Amino acid sequence: MASMWKTGRFLALTARLAVLFAIGCMMGSAQKRPPSVPITITLAGQSMIRSDIRATAPAAVPVIQGLLKGDVVFTNFEAAVAENGETVHEGRGFLAPPEALDALTTFGFNVLSLSGNHAFDLKVTGIQNTIREADSRKIVHAGTGNNLAQAAAPGYLRTPKGTIALIASASGLITPGASATADRPGVNELRVEAGDKENEATVDLPGAPANTPNPVDSQRILQSIRDAREHADLVIVYQHNHVFGNRSFATIFTEGMQERLAPNDWLKKWTHAEVDAGADIVVMHGAPLLHGVEIYRGKPIFYDLGNFIYNVPPTLTYIDEPMNWESAVAYVQFQGKNLRSISFRPIALNNVGEGQPDIHNEYANNQFLDTRGLPSPVTGARAGYILQRLADASKPLGTTVEIVGEAAEIKLKARN
Repeated sequence: MASMWKTGRFLALTARLAVLFAIGCMMGSAQKRPPSVPITITLAGQSMIRSDIRATAPAAVPVIQGLLKGDVVFTNFEAAVAENGETVHEGRGFLAPPEALDALTTFGFNVLSLSGNHAFDLKVTGIQNTIREADSRKIVHAGTGNNLAQAAAPGYLRTPKGTIALIASASGLITPGASATADRPGVNELRVEAGDKENEATVDLPGAPANTPNPVDSQRILQSIRDAREHADLVIVYQHNHVFGNRSFATIFTEGMQERLAPNDWLKKWTHAEVDAGADIVVMHGAPLLHGVEIYRGKPIFYDLGNFIYNVPPTLTYIDEPMNWESAVAYVQFQGKNLRSISFRPIALNNVGEGQPDIHNEYANNQFLDTRGLPSPVTGARAGYILQRLADASKPLGTTVEIVGEAAEIKLKARN
């Protein structure tokens, strides 16, 4: 009997020690698990880069680097890579040498969208060149692929502070044949429909019904967002958009119509669906003008960040108003999944490059073009004007932008 009592007491003590040991192990594991640390995501306007700026405008390099501090630094590469000897003399020719990608990484960019309407400017060759050259440099990218599955797939940037996913798409002004299919390289296109017509922003559609995203394309993109949410700490969703109302992009900008200054209703509904699917940041280019910012369910939607590098030929006059040469860089800080702050630094791009412009040949690539449209920080009254324009554009979206000197910050609600 005494022996049984001792045995039972020994087993009870052993069990108690085992529980205490397990609790100790769990506490030790919790102490070893790194706490959530703030991560800064820097978002710039689109980069319509045409050369290796390190060689063509070396003085601009430290200026640009000074604007791009952060753990994650993003832009859209709005061009197609052309290898030595490759040119285009029909259609559109926004081409860049492979070394332009080296310039972007030297500036600080570590995540690139490739899904612009100029991604196909060298047709399939340009799509494949760009992907190959980005991969060879280990640049994280999304938005194009050798087939639709690849174009729709997220790209992942792994940092010491967490994994960031990027999903990218484009809508409007997509050249026929540029959309990726199951067996064709191309862009991850979000088609937009106005009733029974596809709205590619190439022609006016008077009296057409309201725009809506194509259901097949929208479901594919939303599923990519859901997939990325399962594998990343934060999800960035990018869209290169040229579809506004029922008029063509050229009409809207040539005539300076008011609708060029704000997102169309279809776009606001669509970006909300992207956040509902798991996007932590939605960012867009395409206007190319600085639009407002909305905070939806605690997640920022940047409806357009305009231009960051704007090497556009002087023949392209309908998107050459003063506002096209002004923008802001956004600095977004998250801690875990919680948005902590958004601040802005205004920038201006020089619209006169060095040397002589070629005002007749839209395919000419010269010193003027390569040194035109490079960003620098803005001070004084011009900084205030740019930031006030951002604040005015954000106010109808329910967002308050507070301007302090030559910078600005979004006033976040307490729950954020």
